[in-house]
Amino acid sequence: MEAKPKVRPEQPLTTLPDEESRTPATALERYVPLVCWTMVLLSLLLIPLKIISYGFIPGGDARRHFAKVFTDKPYTDIVVMRPEYAMDHSPGWEWVLRFSHRLTGLNSDGLVSLSVVALLLFLFVLPLLWIRRPEAWLAALLAELVAIPELMTRFVQTRPYLISEGILIALLFAWWKPGLNAPSWQKLLLTSIAFAASAWMHGAWYLWVLLLAAFVLAGHWRTVGWLTLCWIAGTFAGALLTGQPVAFLEQAVAIARLIANEHVPSWLLVGELSPSDGEFATLALIAIVFLWRKNQNQNEARLYCTPVLWLIAIGWISGFYADRFWADWGMPAVLVWLAMQFEEIMTRSLKAVSLKRLLVTGMIALPLFLDSTNDLDARYTQNFRESFLDASDPNLKGWLPGSQGIFYCAQMQFFYNTFYKNPQADWRYILGFEPALMRDEDLKILRSIQRNPGDPRTYEPWIQKMLPADRLVVYSPVQPALPELEWHDAINNIWIGRLPGGHP
Repeated sequence: MEAKPKVRPEQPLTTLPDEESRTPATALERYVPLVCWTMVLLSLLLIPLKIISYGFIPGGDARRHFAKVFTDKPYTDIVVMRPEYAMDHSPGWEWVLRFSHRLTGLNSDGLVSLSVVALLLFLFVLPLLWIRRPEAWLAALLAELVAIPELMTRFVQTRPYLISEGILIALLFAWWKPGLNAPSWQKLLLTSIAFAASAWMHGAWYLWVLLLAAFVLAGHWRTVGWLTLCWIAGTFAGALLTGQPVAFLEQAVAIARLIANEHVPSWLLVGELSPSDGEFATLALIAIVFLWRKNQNQNEARLYCTPVLWLIAIGWISGFYADRFWADWGMPAVLVWLAMQFEEIMTRSLKAVSLKRLLVTGMIALPLFLDSTNDLDARYTQNFRESFLDASDPNLKGWLPGSQGIFYCAQMQFFYNTFYKNPQADWRYILGFEPALMRDEDLKILRSIQRNPGDPRTYEPWIQKMLPADRLVVYSPVQPALPELEWHDAINNIWIGRLPGGHP
């Protein structure tokens, strides 16, 4: 009996043009994917190189991390703090910076440039491991940067939260699919290492509960189980790297509790702890892309990749309490979701070897480069307008604190700038990188100064505590009306006050 010829099963409706095309590519078309990848990688490399060419130095917390490289003193010997702060809370990141300094011999400015390049490449290039059409990732970045122009400023802060954001993006790409079988041991190991790196370098190990909550709400119970095991193992491993695992884990939670328990107006909080405004532009962008894909009658999992959408929702809602939830957790999820949608659109619209793909990639890469590297509102040259006190300046002789003296100042900016410029100075700061870490009496004085910015008398409690080695710093266009002190206009309206005769 003659055997029936085998019938090839019908292609599923989700088959992509790349898979169904059997037309032989020309000699030129064969190189299209390679050229596209080259364009994408080159553009992502040129972005940080262009940014550091401005002489850019990020402000805020980044400066104290770089300054810490050049001193062996713990923060408790640099800033006057409450006793709950027992150890550095980002030890891994500062270890990496210190290792880079020893390896390269770079000074603080050189380390800044190296870190800007390294962290941006980590954040921008790592997702390409999970994307077949790399231009889709560029399109996601471009769309979100157009919606929120200030987002790029956050991406170049060279702070360890960027490591956690990059890891979050990678985990969303690697674990979002429903119904996964038992993952390989390699995947579990790499995921645990990622959690360990985040805990060791960033310190906020407890915030990964937000990712687990997104998978719980999506009903991906098996994935939740595996991720939870990796999170526990990785967090404990990261804590072990600090040498004081229990103290490290407890202190992270204690600091969060201190910040949450201080009930002050939102305008007194640092930017990432103040409420988000809801980012309407991003919501509109998501809605437009969703409706566009829905109009194409697409009901695929990537349109409804619920863990990603749930994390967007969690980050957006929590952002009304503190913007860090939206900026650090919701926004990376938005980029992942957009990249998934754009990849599906591009894959269905253009063959992988189509010459038109080169044009599309170029039309995304060029505006992304121009948008992310232009000096909008002096975002990359703002540091040129700043003033730094330098202990080697002869004009400041006798006006800087003496040995073990204290700089009293109500501006966090003063700590960041002065510590960055004088990392080995033998003095301390009454206010460092988080007001909630101040001693209760000093925090009370600080809040009084902040609530009454035009009243010089609010500084009097600090003046009464000052010793001859201490100094009071006030930002003012005129000499502060505090006759108890001698005053010196140090530089650009930064006034330094000392007790009469107090210049050891």
